Amino acid sequence: MELENLKEAWAALDNRLKRNEELNESIILEVIRGKTGKIVNRFIMYEMFSVALLLLMVPFCIYCLNMRKFPVWNFFMIFMAVCCFIYTFWGVYKLHGLMKFDVAKNVGNNILSINKYNFQIKHEKKVLFYFLIPVIVIFGVIIYASAKATLSLWTFLICAFICGILISYCSYKKFDKGVESVTRSLDEIRELREE
Repeated sequence: MELENLKEAWAALDNRLKRNEELNESIILEVIRGKTGKIVNRFIMYEMFSVALLLLMVPFCIYCLNMRKFPVWNFFMIFMAVCCFIYTFWGVYKLHGLMKFDVAKNVGNNILSINKYNFQIKHEKKVLFYFLIPVIVIFGVIIYASAKATLSLWTFLICAFICGILISYCSYKKFDKGVESVTRSLDEIRELREE
């Protein structure tokens, strides 16, 4: 009699332990999904803001086209309008890839989606730091030299370039941390589902 009661109590405890374990796993999954969803939504909002800003910059560059009488200025404004236009499409392409991300669905597709976004950001960084920033700096120096700018304007230009580079660098570092966090979270979700 006591042995049967002990077996029943043991079975009840075992069932309760299994339910607790399943409940804990589901809570952990929801927390990880929520954190991952917030980070990806932040990426999506940033890309939407970038696309909107770049779309507004194209007409602004066209408006500024004939503000100065320097041919270099006009060429620079055309160059900036074309870059903004190209980067608008690039942003829409990245946004399209991010919109495929869905935490509730297949983890493999989400990992593929976030890795593709990370690859795109890394190439964007290379283009920005090795091509666009040097070209903009060269144009800025040529325009300031042809306008015979004062020392205070040169100081402003140098400070603006340094601030722009630092802000870009910090924002890309923040992206790297976010992508790393999402990747880790997706790996944890995959491990929990496999158990």
